[in-house]
Amino acid sequence: MSQNNQRAKFYKLTARGRKQLTAEQSRWDQLVRAIGGVMNPVEEA
Repeated sequence: MSQNNQRAKFYKLTARGRKQLTAEQSRWDQLVRAIGGVMNPVEEA
């Protein structure tokens, strides 16, 4: 039971879902690095 006196539900990632999550995390990391590069470009000496 949850704090609201409702039956609690629990979920678990499948192997396929875990694989998809890994792919999405990789894409997210690439996007964050790209935006970071635009927002804070490295100055060349």
